[in-house]
Amino acid sequence: MPLVDGVASARLIREFEKENSPPCSQKAQSYGRIPIIAVSASLSEQARSDYVDCGFDGWILKPIDFTRLEAILAAIENEQTRRALLYENGSWDMGGWFKLKWVGCIAKKVERPTSTTGTVALEGE
Repeated sequence: MPLVDGVASARLIREFEKENSPPCSQKAQSYGRIPIIAVSASLSEQARSDYVDCGFDGWILKPIDFTRLEAILAAIENEQTRRALLYENGSWDMGGWFKLKWVGCIAKKVERPTSTTGTVALEGE
């Protein structure tokens, strides 16, 4: 039996992000934060705003359509694909994304030399 369910896990991850401001991976930067996709047979369209409020970015219902799951995962890096998979009335059973972008991702800052004078620049600035 799990210690926490998916909703509690999403809330814990989002709380950690607020408190610690971890950098996003290069793949997640185009979306704006670490994406969390809800996977369940019992997700209800009426509770959509609750899923967003607790920190989910997308959803897919069981039994899983793996072609659709591949598209949802590919959309992490591809805004055009994410746009095509945004929630619309009538699309609930297929799964997709709740939002096109999230504002707030912190780019990884890596020191790298920029000249022979010894100065450095931070990547992402």
